[in-house]
Amino acid sequence: MNHRSYHWRHSLLSVGLAWAALLALAAFAQAQGFAPATGTIAPAPPVLENPSFECSVGYVDGEGNDRVPSGWTAVQIDGDPRLHSTRERVYGGECNPSNERHVERLEFDDSFMVAAQDLETPPEPGKPFDVAIFQQTAVTPGADYSLSGWMVSLCGGSATPSDCPDGVYMAKMLGIDPTGSADPEAESVIWVENRANFVEADGVTRIGWQNLRTSAVAQTDRLTVFVRVRSPFQWHGNHAFADAVSLIRAPTAAFVDPPAEVSGPQFTLRWSGAQSPDVLAIPGSTHRLLIDVQTRPQGGEWRDLAVGAPIPGDQGDGQADFTARCLDTTYEFRIRARAEQPPADEGGEGAWPNHRFPGSWSQPVPVRFQTPASTRSPAPSAGDERIYLPLIRAFVEC
Repeated sequence: MNHRSYHWRHSLLSVGLAWAALLALAAFAQAQGFAPATGTIAPAPPVLENPSFECSVGYVDGEGNDRVPSGWTAVQIDGDPRLHSTRERVYGGECNPSNERHVERLEFDDSFMVAAQDLETPPEPGKPFDVAIFQQTAVTPGADYSLSGWMVSLCGGSATPSDCPDGVYMAKMLGIDPTGSADPEAESVIWVENRANFVEADGVTRIGWQNLRTSAVAQTDRLTVFVRVRSPFQWHGNHAFADAVSLIRAPTAAFVDPPAEVSGPQFTLRWSGAQSPDVLAIPGSTHRLLIDVQTRPQGGEWRDLAVGAPIPGDQGDGQADFTARCLDTTYEFRIRARAEQPPADEGGEGAWPNHRFPGSWSQPVPVRFQTPASTRSPAPSAGDERIYLPLIRAFVEC
């Protein structure tokens, strides 16, 4: 990995103790026979240091004039962008959390800012770059974790109307590595990406901060969270902000006693879901537990069977009827849970920022649909005469 990286861990002793406590809880759970299966809820919540990038919590010097939030490691993948506390940038290196002057942020007093090299300096302002910060945290192997965060990118600076050319973008990225790797270019990283500029295509209508979210099932006792900005084009004023990163135990769902085989084309698929205890602990939360179910002929393309099916309360059961288009065929089913707050006009304002927490898709569950014996064509009767009829087939997409 030919990257330049640097980091600082604020309050190293307390973070080490947090790691030890989580690992001890996981070991206790396994000793008691409670080791979670794939996609289950861990015995303790994950811990991120400085997830809102507050200068009052701590930033430290990186290379050059860079400032890196405590607890995070910076990796310059390409180019040489500038990294800052937004509040320190505005106040000439001072934190000043009590000052009322506007600072671009979403939660609390500060945010993390990434700005292109030579931001507005000729002859080539806004040089291309690719940079990530990451943090590793202790988790329970086999448990499901959900990551949500907020980012905004400003191609061409903050002026409106924006002069960002068509086809030029900045990619805001959030990622989880369930193997605990520190390499942002590892194949094991599960990324979600958003390329929207801070304004719509008209250059005026503001869309602002974007919520990015993803999930993963931990494969080791360590999980890595990445926040990344990739700006592959040279354009003046290119910069971005990140704030309010939240890593939680994901809501979960599983099928209830799915049959291995069904006689005929129809059956009822049943499931059970459970809300994340970390979601239930969010002050002012109006999050609902929702279920998504998909199906496909074995090895084919996934199709939606249920989208956002509500579960009453914080846990419970649901079901959906399914009719197979083809018999003597194996179909696969998968399921995931997610926690989202309803629109304000349906359930109040809720918690802010409005995090959305997806769970991970389950492993595919195969179900074989057989032609009932009573409807199968009888064997031809014995005789001397044979009549041959043309065979006409109608193509049916299973």
